[in-house]
Amino acid sequence: MTAVRPRRFSAQQASPRLLVLVAVSVVGLWLAVLAGRPELVVVVAPLVVLVVVGSALHRWPDLAVEVGGPGRCVEGDEIDLTVTIVTSTGIPWLHLSLDLPPELEAAPGAAQALLQVGPRRRTVVTIPVKATRWGVSSPGLLTVIARDRFGLFVSSQVIRPDLRVRVHPPDGSRRAVVAPNQLHRRVGTHGSRAHGDGSDFAELRPWRPGDTARSVNWRASARRGERWVTVRHPDRSGDLVLLVDSFRDLGPLGDRLVQRAVRAALALAESNLSVHDRVGVLQVGRHIRWHRPGLGRLHASRLVDALLDTQVEPGLRAPRVEQLPLHELREGILIVALTGLLDPGAAQLPLELRARGHEVAVIEVAAEAHLPERPDRTQALGRRLWRLQRAALAEQLRRGGVTVVRWEPDQAIEQVVAALARRATAGRRTAAGASPR
Repeated sequence: MTAVRPRRFSAQQASPRLLVLVAVSVVGLWLAVLAGRPELVVVVAPLVVLVVVGSALHRWPDLAVEVGGPGRCVEGDEIDLTVTIVTSTGIPWLHLSLDLPPELEAAPGAAQALLQVGPRRRTVVTIPVKATRWGVSSPGLLTVIARDRFGLFVSSQVIRPDLRVRVHPPDGSRRAVVAPNQLHRRVGTHGSRAHGDGSDFAELRPWRPGDTARSVNWRASARRGERWVTVRHPDRSGDLVLLVDSFRDLGPLGDRLVQRAVRAALALAESNLSVHDRVGVLQVGRHIRWHRPGLGRLHASRLVDALLDTQVEPGLRAPRVEQLPLHELREGILIVALTGLLDPGAAQLPLELRARGHEVAVIEVAAEAHLPERPDRTQALGRRLWRLQRAALAEQLRRGGVTVVRWEPDQAIEQVVAALARRATAGRRTAAGASPR
């Protein structure tokens, strides 16, 4: 909610009606004197009285305005924005008009209001809007126009509300989940390579001292004439860190590369938090913003707010790996970088993290569709060199042991997450020589 202290309007002037009445009165009195027609005085006398009385009774109003609304909602929700007005003098005619961004849609005429405000009374105007697209939205300018009882004077003011509405994406269906290579002993849904209590079948073996009666496979024991037990893989959870590259951006408003990277990060955060993984966010631009991994609905809401607040922060030099919170990136954390590979310096961060022993994967946000169409010969050559540079960066990441998945504009984010999960699973199978956890 934003509040503006009581103050006078920024623009105060006589209305066109007052100017017309004064002009007609002066002309009427002038003609009455020159032509010697006293009846003209009778005609313009009411206009003169209206101007005199209206001017004598007029007081320039002051007011306090508060623009409020919910701080967060879900895409598709209908919310109420409120405009609260308090004035000490009273305003007979008050017109409100609120500009709304494309993400907040109101019914035709619903963003405007014409009302009367009494002195020292609190008046609340409700504007119902619908959140049509996820992201961070702010109402535009609020125009306030006040007129006196006779419409002789006009006061106007333009207010920029300091209100931010975080529109969260809707809770989608269960998406593919990326499991880290190293799992913790916390209960989760990822199948561990270790043996223990769980839901996934591991092997069938003879009974040993220490096995519980619950693990005995009575059907196999009856066939073999001795006790056999079923061994299963326990369900574990892991840690995931989402590295969002906001150092460079490209594309039209509403579908920029960083926005697509945030969309993928939201999908991954939602998927892994739903299976009890700890998820953190590392926003890399000119500044580093670190949100530690955590669990729970409150932590999920904080992560969504952090991702929605992601802003492009260009600079002359990309951040170095030493600037990252390396002491917080413990062994066993899976780092998924979401980047357009637009800056070679920022693209080196996943490779340097992999060289330090971390498990790293990259979702490359395709940028070719955001380039201008029909380039000339020189632009076409530059574009070709730029594609080769990005392809070389991706190949360098792969050779360094980083899993790279490319996300095309016409590809659903669920397919990208599923492909990343399959490649991560294949990587764990390749590392079969690792000690079980």
